[in-house]
Amino acid sequence: MASFTVPSASDFQVDETTLAAQTSTSTALTLLTALKAAGVRFVRYTAIDVSNSSRAKAVPIDRLLANPQQFYDGGLSIAEVCFAGLPSYADHLVPESNLSSARVLTVRPDISSLRILPYNPSTAVVLGTLHDQRTGAPSPLCTRHLLRRVLQTAETDFSLSFTIGAELEFCLFAHDETDKDYSPVDYSTYGNSHTLDAQSSFIDDLYNQLQGQSIDVEQIHAESAPGQVEVVLGKQDDVMRLADNIVLARATVAAVARKHELRAIFLPKVFDDQAGNGLHIHMSFRDLSPGARLEDRYNAFRRASVLGAMSHKGSSFLEGILDHLPALLSLTLPSTNSFRRVGPGCWTGHKVGWSVEDKESPLRVCIKAGTDEPSNVELKLSDSTANIYLELAAILSVGLDGIARQLQLRPRVGPDDTDSGEPLPNSLEESLVYLKKDRALMGVMGK
Repeated sequence: MASFTVPSASDFQVDETTLAAQTSTSTALTLLTALKAAGVRFVRYTAIDVSNSSRAKAVPIDRLLANPQQFYDGGLSIAEVCFAGLPSYADHLVPESNLSSARVLTVRPDISSLRILPYNPSTAVVLGTLHDQRTGAPSPLCTRHLLRRVLQTAETDFSLSFTIGAELEFCLFAHDETDKDYSPVDYSTYGNSHTLDAQSSFIDDLYNQLQGQSIDVEQIHAESAPGQVEVVLGKQDDVMRLADNIVLARATVAAVARKHELRAIFLPKVFDDQAGNGLHIHMSFRDLSPGARLEDRYNAFRRASVLGAMSHKGSSFLEGILDHLPALLSLTLPSTNSFRRVGPGCWTGHKVGWSVEDKESPLRVCIKAGTDEPSNVELKLSDSTANIYLELAAILSVGLDGIARQLQLRPRVGPDDTDSGEPLPNSLEESLVYLKKDRALMGVMGK
């Protein structure tokens, strides 16, 4: 059976009519005038590199008002090597990347991502796609454009559209005057109200600032580790918006923590003997085909005619993720520290397998409240060191690969099935060995 493929950056077709409407000079002038009236002085053009660093440059709004078309031409121009040829900790060229400083990329802004930053109200941020400075062609290094291609392929080839949610975990630290160092704000436990009371000023401020950026929040609660908080972001039918919300929410958490003289730590494993910080991804999909049943247009992950069952496509989607999971971890857990969070008793799962509502399973099928109906699947093996656009593109691609190959879902793993399932890779290096052999994932990334 055919496997899932995604068009390359050069083959991807752009809707020129829509693009022209979005990039008209009059639209830019109206938008920039409104931003200046709101007190904005700078527009910050931002793109996320492969290592999940935010690359940005700020352009004075008066300069853009003098030439509104410049708003679309890209305020950020930077050497191509910065997006995939440098380590996350320093500006040192990695020779094995085969990239140099000779080529330059620019950012083409996505107007739908534009937000005024509540913690820096003189700045509006806009996320965008990377393009060749000379030709304007999309760069194959652009992870945002990769996600867009995957989503478009899902619609055109599979008549499917995704609904995605995320759970963002972090630990709060406060300065300890006793030892002049930082310590967790508390040693509470999962779901304990103490954290909500003790950190109410931080939580109130964080919620207000997220709302100010139209970032939907479902829940905020204490997690298991010392000082650990989870912010559950609302599920979105617009996957790109959800990805943008994650990027903006992380920045907002860090900014609000600084304001309250705290530090927000997203490091996957902070304490050796405690749970780590994850970025759990929730997924379902809708059937867009003309003959789809009404219920499948809302959620085609479940099988409407059978109580408690996943649809055939839902099962194949889940099996596709499981089939590629050892390689996929290179992109969802892309740091050495990430794998310290994985293991028995760490609330992540440590073997390839799935279950229903089992928080120790790497893939957890969630049940709709008050029913026995599957609502979505949660991937727990993900954290904030990953580039969210790249990891979503990879996760959805291998799920679609499972649908394309009509894979049969393996039996679920129960809590007492200690001998079931293939062990997950123990390190990033081990996962990378799987990745290099995974034709589907390497094909999605262009190799």
